[in-house]
Amino acid sequence: MGIRHRALDGAHENTPWSFLSIVQLVRLLDQKNQQIAGLRMHGLNAGRSLAFRDRCLHGWKRFAIAIGNNNLARIQVLIKVELRNGAGVFGLLNKIDHAAAMNYRPRSYEEADFQRSFLLWKLGGRSAANIAHRTLGCPSIDSACRHIGTKPLATSPGMPTLADITTNLAIGFENQPHDRTCIIGMTMPVDEIKIQERLRWDSRTNMILGICQEHGHRCSLEFRSITQADFVVDCLNAGQVHFGAEVTRLPSIWMNIY
Repeated sequence: MGIRHRALDGAHENTPWSFLSIVQLVRLLDQKNQQIAGLRMHGLNAGRSLAFRDRCLHGWKRFAIAIGNNNLARIQVLIKVELRNGAGVFGLLNKIDHAAAMNYRPRSYEEADFQRSFLLWKLGGRSAANIAHRTLGCPSIDSACRHIGTKPLATSPGMPTLADITTNLAIGFENQPHDRTCIIGMTMPVDEIKIQERLRWDSRTNMILGICQEHGHRCSLEFRSITQADFVVDCLNAGQVHFGAEVTRLPSIWMNIY
C-alpha cells in the first residue's frame, strides 16, 4: 500500500532525501525557492509599507506643529477645502506654507462669514471691513453686499409721518407671514439713540437731514441747489433751527397688519 500511495500521491514531505528521486528533489528545490522568494517579497512589501506609514506619521506631526506655530486666519476652512479636493497631509502642509507666506487664501465662505463682514462694514466703516478682509480672511465688502440684500430704512427730515412709519415697519418685518385670517401685533419702542450733530444729505430722498424736528419746518430741507444748503446754514447760525441731537423719540407703536 505504501508503494501504491507513493506512486499516486508522491513521496511524503518528511521522506529523507536519500530515498527521493532526482525529479522529486528538483520539485522540492523549486518549492523551497518559491517559498524563499515569497517571504522575501512579503518582507520587502512590509518594509515599504512601514516606511510609508512612518513618513505619513511624521507628516501629521509636522502638520500639528505647523498649525500650532502659525496664527492663520480661517485655518479650518483651508483644511476643509483641501480635504474636499482630495489632498493628503503633505498637500495640507504645502497649502499651510503658502497661507503663512500670504500667497494663498481659501475662498470658500459661509453665510456667517458674509454676515460678519457686512456687520463690520456697517459698524466700523469701510476701513474696518478692509482690515478684517486683509487680516482675518473675511469676505470683501463687494462680496458681502452681493450675498446680503438689505433695504435701508426711510429717513424723515422732519416729524415722521404715518407713511414713513409704515414703510419702515414693512422693511423691518418683510419676512413675516401676512395671513389675513389673523392679526399680528408689533410693539416698537425707539428712544434716546444718540447721533452726531451735523448735516447730512440723503441721496434717496434728496433731503437735508440733521435738523431738529421741532423747527425743521422753518426752512426748506429739500436740496435743489447749493442755495438751500446755504439757507439752512444761515438759519442754524441765526438760531432759528438747531441740530438734531438724537433719533426721533417714538412712542410705543401698536399696529394691526392684515
